[in-house]
Amino acid sequence: MLMAEYFAWLGYTDIKARLPGYPAPSMLSGTLEDHRPDLTCRQSDSRQTPLILEVVPLSELADPRLEHRWTLLFSAARLYGAELHFCVPRWSQAGASDLRLRQCLERLDIRSNRIWTV
Repeated sequence: MLMAEYFAWLGYTDIKARLPGYPAPSMLSGTLEDHRPDLTCRQSDSRQTPLILEVVPLSELADPRLEHRWTLLFSAARLYGAELHFCVPRWSQAGASDLRLRQCLERLDIRSNRIWTV
């Protein structure tokens, strides 16, 4: 909810989120399975650049099923000229969550535009 409100405060438009009170983002069709992003919106730049945001709970960081989901989101971001952002908790008992996520993304050859820590 925090990211949706923050993006609205920044002037981003067309905010869709898997949250109460927001329209759901469109389903993305994949070759193995379909996925719905956690949040999509358009940035306030002159191109109104699309943004896809994936929220990653710490309990799911090691889940091998995420490989398909993240690969599909990365492909969709490239196809639509969107930025791909991830959001993770700032810290866990295992250490810095953003570092763990970066390692997972690097292993999958997925590049993100930004990793938010909250």
